[in-house]
Amino acid sequence: MHRLPPTFLILQICWQSTAWTLLRPFLLALLPSLLLLQVDLPATAAPFEDPINYDQHIAAILKSKCGVCHGDGKQEAGLALSSYAGVVQGSGGGRIVIAGQSAQSKLLEVLTTDDANLRMPPDSDPLTKAQIELVKSWIDSGLRENAGSSAAKMRTLGFIPSATTADPSLDSNEVGPLPQNYPSATIPPTARPFPVLSLSASPRAPLIAKSNYGAIDLLAPDDGRILGTLPFPEGEPLAIAFSHSGRLLLAAGGKPVRNGSAVLYDVASGKRLASVADETDAILAADISPDERFVAIGCTSRLIKIYSTEDGSIVTTIDKHTDWATAVAYSPDGRTLATADRIGNVYLWDSQSGGALFSLIAHKKSIRSLHWRSDSRILASSSEDGTLIWWDAKEGWPTIQKPNAHSQGVLDAKFGPGGELASCGRDRTVRVWSPDGTELKKFSVEPPPESSAGIAFFPLRVAISADATDLLAGDSNGKVHRWSLK
Repeated sequence: MHRLPPTFLILQICWQSTAWTLLRPFLLALLPSLLLLQVDLPATAAPFEDPINYDQHIAAILKSKCGVCHGDGKQEAGLALSSYAGVVQGSGGGRIVIAGQSAQSKLLEVLTTDDANLRMPPDSDPLTKAQIELVKSWIDSGLRENAGSSAAKMRTLGFIPSATTADPSLDSNEVGPLPQNYPSATIPPTARPFPVLSLSASPRAPLIAKSNYGAIDLLAPDDGRILGTLPFPEGEPLAIAFSHSGRLLLAAGGKPVRNGSAVLYDVASGKRLASVADETDAILAADISPDERFVAIGCTSRLIKIYSTEDGSIVTTIDKHTDWATAVAYSPDGRTLATADRIGNVYLWDSQSGGALFSLIAHKKSIRSLHWRSDSRILASSSEDGTLIWWDAKEGWPTIQKPNAHSQGVLDAKFGPGGELASCGRDRTVRVWSPDGTELKKFSVEPPPESSAGIAFFPLRVAISADATDLLAGDSNGKVHRWSLK
């Protein structure tokens, strides 16, 4: 029970007295002020009756903390934070707030950065945790100006799934798009080469996508030429996947323990089409459905979340995993979603209803990857326990098991267009397996002489080109290796 302020108790007693009848109108007028004198609570201590909005909740914070440099009299960098219009308009460098996307909003970035030289306000105490949460909630809830305003349209940039190019029945000989005249992109410098944490081959074009720090490089598989670079300001792209049509690229990741998002790009133009999810940690796994209508993500929260690419809403949440969700993959026919976690669980779900189909039990350690064969019948899973498994997705049973495919752990496995499977592991080898599980080829990946001493070196990710002529592997030193499969 909440204790009533002393002033309130005194007024309650007085209210019962006939002698105070004539003073009641005066007391009614004074009551709000008297109560405020007794209760000194921060604005964020109690739930808001009105939606969080600029006029009631944000203006006072920005004016008190940022008004000296970005107020009515002075606007450094052309940025005025003393009015709603000024905040929404941004500065000479562009927008500072994006409705529904606090993780991508420059305002929140400069208010929360750990770098004291970049954090705002300069030479002053940073915003309190409560104030930062208030600004974050205001952005994520739609940048309302006042209590009567509607939320701004959020989490989508006008993306419309293509019913034609996303049709799984597309002619397999149809060539997908290639990068054309991408704008230049600046990759943030790193102290050492950024490892290849994700590698994906377009299913319809001679094109490979490779993760970089704050960016995704698109390469020609035959010679490694960079054909274009896509900026990923969200942080580290931990999961990259082409759509079935080859016209879209999905990149998901973020900054560990800070933010996580999934972004869709147009492969031909490099244009950023849509962004979904706003996690408080980097997204570990992601895939896009063949019809381009949904994006599934795996999180450290142990949840699998499925988002609509049209409006950014959460369509389904799967709360089954008991540890970090490390892999997700849609079957090429779009009917099944496979998910896995850090303790070796693999599940199959009906992609439409979210209903459970099978629990695939065999692995003893973390699942590093899931990948479907083009006929949607076989699912490959790779694990830190060293085992590589071909699962019959219709029966929920392993058809082929390689218990020591790579000693010390299998780090990735991907099918090629002909049903061949490429894998890599901690034994520093890359192997190619036939559809019946026979080992066809084996390649060694050795660290370069200049590799940093004391840092483990492995091939982390593999991919097979769309025409099955090139095998590629990205290593922990940031290099992509290539072998011919002709």
